[in-house]
Amino acid sequence: MNVSLSIDSFPLDDDTARDMQELLDQMPIDYGTVLNAPVWRLPEARGFAVLAYLEGSGLIGFATCLDIVGLHHYEWSVIVHPEFRRQAIGTALAEGVAYGLQQREAESELAVFIEDEKAAAFLQSLGYAAGFKEILLGAPAHEAEELPAGLSVVPYGGEQAELAAVLVAAFDEDVLPVMAHNIDEAGREIWVMKKEGRIIAAATLIAEEDALWVTAFAVDPKEQGNGYGQAFLRWCRNQAFVENKCQVLLDVETTNDAIRVYEKAGFSPVDTVHYWKRKEGE
Repeated sequence: MNVSLSIDSFPLDDDTARDMQELLDQMPIDYGTVLNAPVWRLPEARGFAVLAYLEGSGLIGFATCLDIVGLHHYEWSVIVHPEFRRQAIGTALAEGVAYGLQQREAESELAVFIEDEKAAAFLQSLGYAAGFKEILLGAPAHEAEELPAGLSVVPYGGEQAELAAVLVAAFDEDVLPVMAHNIDEAGREIWVMKKEGRIIAAATLIAEEDALWVTAFAVDPKEQGNGYGQAFLRWCRNQAFVENKCQVLLDVETTNDAIRVYEKAGFSPVDTVHYWKRKEGE
């Protein structure tokens, strides 16, 4: 086979993105999320695609690699047309990812794949070890009732110390660079829930095509158990309705007890995503 490989940095041109989307549309499973389809053409996206074109057949496989929070920590995934699997195309694409990461002096990388036995075997053959899992949850946009008395959700207004205190209490100090990225990055809107003028919860919303993504969602631990998380998530579903989006999406680790909160707010599982880390010395 006469296969040519190339690496294109984001944002991708329209023709390349169209070829990739057409290949995705042929797959029996929706891989658009793990392959970061909504950001391919965004000017602010930091990452690249590795493309495999077969002479006479067009695009037969590709990988995408994205620095999600701008801290040189990359996540990547790969897909190959079913008719061309088991012919080392996936391995060649993964090698292209490794080269691209080296060129960009990446500090870390994770492989991200929808949970699948064949994907697991592929990653193990590349020297990766299974890491944590996340559940992708979704809920349809829905016009919600008003928030409970005493609560309001408003755009972040620069209360950085107060926001940081809530996020660190809910997560840890590792969240602070993520917070800074969400404040500065175009296309990310931080909303805060206030009670009597004090921030008790926060979420970052990202609009992507027909969905509204929720990330960095946190409720002050001192205020948990009062239904504020559910109320905020229902507000997010209403915000998706206001913005004419079809659904709200978020992901959460499978071991996180907050899954029950999301389910009570109308969210249900879409996929289980498995994160893989390269073994030491590989």
